Amino acid sequence: MNPIQQTALDPALATDISDRAFRLYTVLVLRTAGEWTKIPPLASALGLTPHQVRFPLSELRTKTMVETIRVYETGENDRKTWHTYVRLPEDTSGVFGADQASEAVA
Repeated sequence: MNPIQQTALDPALATDISDRAFRLYTVLVLRTAGEWTKIPPLASALGLTPHQVRFPLSELRTKTMVETIRVYETGENDRKTWHTYVRLPEDTSGVFGADQASEAVA
């Protein structure tokens, strides 16, 4: 009997997050490779506006499935503004515990 191979999407499959949060997590897994990424390119990849990504990002942050930082930096119009960056946590083992892992494999 072959055990089911775990993938990078298992943490998202083992939780009760919204469809948009799952889509956001999938884009982070497939396109960012753990790099810090701004919100607008992620929203564009999902076909959403940056404002529409706020709630799904908040869901993922609450479940500790992503890390975010806010940086005060110069924007496109040479004015200082806040930019939010997001990435997957470096250690994804803490995203879901052993009890959830067994449910995901079952």
